[in-house]
Amino acid sequence: MKEYVTLKDVAQKAGLSISSVSKILSGKDNFKAATRDRVIKIAEELGYSPNALARGVKNRSGYRTIGFFVPNILNPFFAELVNEVEKRLSRHGFILTLCIFDDDAKKMSDFLKMLIETRAEGCIIAGTREDACEAEFQQAKRFLNMVSIQADIAGIDRVDVTDEKGTEEIVNYLIGKGHRNIAFLGYRFDISVLKHRLNGYYRALKRASIPIREAYVVESEHDNQALYLSAKKLIELPNRPTAIHCINEFSASSAYLAIRDAGLRIPEDISITGFDGISISKMLLPRLTTIQDPIDLLAQIAVDMLVARIDNQDQSSDNKHIYVQHRMIENDSVAQLE
Repeated sequence: MKEYVTLKDVAQKAGLSISSVSKILSGKDNFKAATRDRVIKIAEELGYSPNALARGVKNRSGYRTIGFFVPNILNPFFAELVNEVEKRLSRHGFILTLCIFDDDAKKMSDFLKMLIETRAEGCIIAGTREDACEAEFQQAKRFLNMVSIQADIAGIDRVDVTDEKGTEEIVNYLIGKGHRNIAFLGYRFDISVLKHRLNGYYRALKRASIPIREAYVVESEHDNQALYLSAKKLIELPNRPTAIHCINEFSASSAYLAIRDAGLRIPEDISITGFDGISISKMLLPRLTTIQDPIDLLAQIAVDMLVARIDNQDQSSDNKHIYVQHRMIENDSVAQLE
């Protein structure tokens, strides 16, 4: 368990009473500016963070909390991931605090501050852009045990799926079915996991000596309407692609709707593939050919790594990076071309 710097620690180094230091740090003092500045500097150097619990925010019941950062829960992948992580954390006696940051750096920073001040024991980070709050995450490591799920944050344990290889495999599958005009529909290519999937698409085309067409690679906004309009643009191209690989099933569901609204058929007129293998893919008709992203295993590994750090079962200074193998699921959304 991480050790927090207390008011007592600051007071001892400053040579003042705990009550005096408390008044200075809460802004309720009549001390000289030099004394106030010296105490504030000592607190910063020691890494002191106010204990919200001690100020009455909570904790006479002994709850052990873990923060879970997700960009949103509109994407069914994150909703399912939250559910799996919460189930496993509860078995270890932890309560999950959900931190939905909506790609907002200030929200992420505020959530980190809240977790530290309420003495959370750790956090799990999923799906964040790597340059968002990097400095804040690095500083928070002094207080919080951290694990990431498919997020590239330096210096913490991480669990990933073989995203690039999985995308390459499913695009190769399309090529093996005779497709050469293959589009890629996605969003937020600045996030490492989604960037890896795009790279898998590029690798498959390059190895098959298929030219990459700029018009076939579409980076949309992260919402259903924007993805719908992006898919609509693809199917309205003069040289319409015969297949669209979607970065995940959140994107694929919008592509299905755009294709049907255009009066086209899947897979007779256009083939569709996806990635994640979440529950929404089972509701798409025809059933979607996709790459399964084993959410239950991702959740289990992330929770196991975090609990091992919290309980000091894992005291290694080396960060772990575990890859979970993808699995392709062949269904009915891809046509064989002659």
